[in-house]
Amino acid sequence: MKNHLCVTYQSENLHPLAEQLSSQHQLGCHADGKGSTDLALNFTEQYLELRDLTANTGIHVDFLAGALAHRRKYGGGRGQTLARAIGMKQGKPIPSVIDATAGLAKDAYVLATLGCPVTLIERSFAVAALVDDAIQRAAVDSDFNTLLTRGFKLVQDNAIEYLSRLTSDQQVDVIYLDPMYPERKKSSQVKKNMQILQKLLGQDMDTQDLLEQALKAARKRVVVKRPRGAETINSTQPTLCYESKNTRYDVYVITAI
Repeated sequence: MKNHLCVTYQSENLHPLAEQLSSQHQLGCHADGKGSTDLALNFTEQYLELRDLTANTGIHVDFLAGALAHRRKYGGGRGQTLARAIGMKQGKPIPSVIDATAGLAKDAYVLATLGCPVTLIERSFAVAALVDDAIQRAAVDSDFNTLLTRGFKLVQDNAIEYLSRLTSDQQVDVIYLDPMYPERKKSSQVKKNMQILQKLLGQDMDTQDLLEQALKAARKRVVVKRPRGAETINSTQPTLCYESKNTRYDVYVITAI
């Protein structure tokens, strides 16, 4: 990944931030538009983005505006399919969650807004940097600070290794997995996001191992997000499934929530 990734910056006042990130990960550092690779972590005046220098497009994370803000307001609350899949029920304690494949943190953020304490695990330092930048920018918002206080913690680590190190008192109720797979949706915005991420990350090759480790580490259930109609991750059949228009959530119940 590092071979086709560099760090760029939009203006000179952002140069120190760019230099710090490039030195930390031993990447080239260039002024905006002068990168020598396909992809760049680009510092703009507003946010850190992952930019495809060949297609001249970029993606960033924003918890306070855009699609995430819209989903928070109009996504269906605790009645939405994701909430049901993780076991949210009226009169029951709100489950704690590890999102072991956090990516751009979309589902993790939704779960956090529903009241769940969430730990986000992301193994790509580049993707984790985008999420961390969004967290730092959103921290000025009082509602988002409530999420941080409740628990919205980002960890840059290999999820299999992270889960294997958990002690019994560190276990959470639900481990959530959303492995990378070819995107079927027709939205140009979604396609852009997926194209850049797949160019950076490729496909997940250890999803079966991650599921096996999650089943050992979760206290109550493991939830795997899949395209509707796709095969299960391995030969182990889920306890139950929840489906929405384009998505299926395979639920492996360890104990009832």
